[in-house]
Amino acid sequence: MNACIITFQSAYNYGAVLQAYALQEYLNENFAETKIIDYHNRAIDASYRNPNLVDFVHNPKNAIFKSIQGILYKGKKKKIDEFRNHYLRLTRRYDENNIGDAQNEADVFITGSDQVWNYLIVNKDGTYYLDFVKQKKTCSYAASFGVASIPMEYQKFYREKLFNINYISVRENNGTEIVKDMTGHNAAVMPDPTLLLSRKVWDGLSVAPNIKGKYILVYKITKADELLDFSKKLSEKTGLPIVYIPNDLKSGSIGKLKTNVGPEEWLGYIKNAEYVVTNSFHGTVFSILFNKKFFSEVSAKVNPSTSRLKSLLRMFDLENRTIEQFTEEMITEELNSEIINNILVSQRNKAQKFFKEVFL
Repeated sequence: MNACIITFQSAYNYGAVLQAYALQEYLNENFAETKIIDYHNRAIDASYRNPNLVDFVHNPKNAIFKSIQGILYKGKKKKIDEFRNHYLRLTRRYDENNIGDAQNEADVFITGSDQVWNYLIVNKDGTYYLDFVKQKKTCSYAASFGVASIPMEYQKFYREKLFNINYISVRENNGTEIVKDMTGHNAAVMPDPTLLLSRKVWDGLSVAPNIKGKYILVYKITKADELLDFSKKLSEKTGLPIVYIPNDLKSGSIGKLKTNVGPEEWLGYIKNAEYVVTNSFHGTVFSILFNKKFFSEVSAKVNPSTSRLKSLLRMFDLENRTIEQFTEEMITEELNSEIINNILVSQRNKAQKFFKEVFL
């Protein structure tokens, strides 16, 4: 049996490529020979392109900023491309014009994980709901809506598309409410694919940074003024320097700036940090997997996708590990690895049960 995954494999984002790799490897090892459909959504690809002459005319300030950022992040993009080409088993390239041909690639089609159902990212692209697949098994695995609710103007689209998927699972608790509201059906909550692989796998993939001594890793993906202020205070309290890996430079800089970091190096920075401060879902995931003392920002004011972070923290009974609930005692408080490992076993068993139903 063959399987194909639709996800955000083309995004220049650490979490996106690592979760794609994780689901591919998990399915390959346990259920079916699996590939990732190399699908390119026009809006996602456009978000990463360098500005052209039209951009400079219409919004010169933004075009200049994006040009500078493009230069600073050129190395990161190159390293993510190398990771993608080396580790992901990709089909030939597809887009909205030829995606119908992809139904010949496999017997079972899976959409997810990541925010494949976030209208703010993909608008009304039915490919992420597997609407190109005819008379073959379809399922979503830990698909994320990335938002708390669906606006009225999108609800008809969601109802039609979700009804056509044979097996639905979502990543966050509020996703079950959206599915129930849109379809009347129940959806299972499944762990992010990165949680399905063992610590040993991620240890083997990570590359240790060339840094002497202990440090605080700050990784941000959204507006981060409060995150940076908290990080400065933590640095003052602990006497440790800051290593800063931002997804963009919109919130300024702090500590030792690192922009040309590949996925393997990014894992290494988290694994070897004394503390991790982040507003990233996958930054939090790997902090948990590597048993790091971490603090996540979950304020809805700065992070519209806060529901997925809260759901993750709730899963591991770590809802206090936030900058909003920080106390001095948490500086020395280690994570309970035994509790975390027991939860991981339970979550992995749940995923296995779900996929057995899909594949058998």
